[in-house]
Amino acid sequence: MATEWKKSRSITRSLNDLVEKGLLHNQELGGWRAPEGESYPDPRAGEVVVFEDFFKRGFGIPVHPFLQGLLLYYEIGICNLHPNSILLISTFIHLCEAYVRIEPHFDLFRYLFCFRKKGAVGGSKIAGGVYLNLRDGVKNRYLSCPWNTSLTEWYKKWFYIREEPGSATFCDVGYIPKKRVSWTDRPEHTGQVVELMSLIDWSRLDRPGVVGNFLVRRVMPCERRVHSAYEYAGSQDPTRMCPDGLEKAEVQQLMNELFNLSDDNFVQSDDWMHAFKLG
Repeated sequence: MATEWKKSRSITRSLNDLVEKGLLHNQELGGWRAPEGESYPDPRAGEVVVFEDFFKRGFGIPVHPFLQGLLLYYEIGICNLHPNSILLISTFIHLCEAYVRIEPHFDLFRYLFCFRKKGAVGGSKIAGGVYLNLRDGVKNRYLSCPWNTSLTEWYKKWFYIREEPGSATFCDVGYIPKKRVSWTDRPEHTGQVVELMSLIDWSRLDRPGVVGNFLVRRVMPCERRVHSAYEYAGSQDPTRMCPDGLEKAEVQQLMNELFNLSDDNFVQSDDWMHAFKLG
């Protein structure tokens, strides 16, 4: 199993950089520690192994119950996910909460997405060993997504973070996920799903717009919060990572890291649908 992991490049300074950017709680509150050059993860009791790039894509601790439920249902560990899979899940949670005004809908998720094992050419079977994909047939009916596909060596930036006692977040650093029927199963009853899909004005939404909204709000969709995004109440909202706003240049820098906004096939909407909030 040692060959499935690379020596960690995550250091205290790089984690404090995430803290300064409002993407990670400080060390005392967040309970994180850097491996400082360890070659194989050895988490202490109550810790999980995560990657720095998760936190640039809406991940947070404590983990949102919806994400915990996905891991249990699909029998996948948190460290088996690719950072772009985290971004897909964050976007879905925020779409449900802030634009449809519902809690994340499990059958809608299963209707839209499936999991696939990573190809056998190179890389680890554990770190990012599975990918979340839009199903064939729904790609033109969901949020357009010009991914930044140049994400490299993210799997070398792993570190430890403390979870709450009794947490249901599955994390086994030696676990190689096996393909399950659940990875591609569709919901048996789709009536409510079809109704939900019809409620969304897809022509006025795209994935960078939804992601940009939770970045500006300083909210981590994959983190368990005291209330959902449709109850967001502005700059003093308790779900914000910090009360300070982001400069336009800072938002643009984060967006450029996540998306290829220069893709000729991507056409940005001029009439964005606004996220719901209380204040």
